[in-house]
Amino acid sequence: MNNLLEAVNLSRYFKEGNEEIKAVNNINFSIKENEKIVIYGRSGSGKSTLLNLLSGLDTYSSGQINYRNFLYNNNQNKLTKLRKDSMGFVYQFHHLLKEFSAVENVALSSMILGENKKKSMQDATSILNKFGLSERLKHFPSQLSGGEKQRVAMARALINKPELIFLDEPTGNLDADTSKEVINYLQLIAKEFKSSVIVATHDPEFRNFGDKILTMDSGVFV
Repeated sequence: MNNLLEAVNLSRYFKEGNEEIKAVNNINFSIKENEKIVIYGRSGSGKSTLLNLLSGLDTYSSGQINYRNFLYNNNQNKLTKLRKDSMGFVYQFHHLLKEFSAVENVALSSMILGENKKKSMQDATSILNKFGLSERLKHFPSQLSGGEKQRVAMARALINKPELIFLDEPTGNLDADTSKEVINYLQLIAKEFKSSVIVATHDPEFRNFGDKILTMDSGVFV
C-alpha cells in the first residue's frame, strides 16, 4: 500500500537567544491509507511540533513532506486547500463556539466547504448520533461535559470524512474512563470512514488504538 503522507529528514529549529532548539531533528515518518499511528512523548518532546509540520500548519527548517505526490512549501494556496479538503484536526481544548449548539458547531465545518445548511445539519446530526450524542444535539458547549465536548470536536473534525486526522492530546483534559469512551468512538468512526489517524499523546489509553506506536523525545524517535 502506498504512503498517504511521507516526511524525509524533517527538522524544525528555533532560536532562543544564542541557543538553537531542535524541536524536530531529522525525522523520517510515513503513514499509509487507513493506518493509525500513536506518537507518545512527554511535554516538550517535539510531538506537537511534528504534528504542526505534517499538517502544514508550521514550516520546517529542512527536509521535505510529500502528501500524495504534493510537496509542501511549494504552493501555500494548494497546501491550504489540502488541509481544508483532506485533513481533520482535534486538539486538547475543544475550541467549540459557545454561542452555537453541538449540531451547529459540527455543521459549520461542512458549510465552510460549501455544503448547504440543510445537508450540513443532516450530516452533523448523523455523525453526532454515531458519537452517542443524539440527546445533546441542541445543547450548547456550556451544557456539555468534558467528554461530550471532545466528542463534538471529533465529530466536527470527521464530518467531511477527511483522509487524515490529526489529534494533539485529544484526551488531555479527560479522566481515564471518559478518555477510554472517547477513544472507542474515535476508533469505530475512523474505521467506518477509512481515515488515517495520527495521535500525539501521553495517554496510556491509546496503547491499543494504533497500528503503530512511536515514542518521541528531544525531537527524535526513540
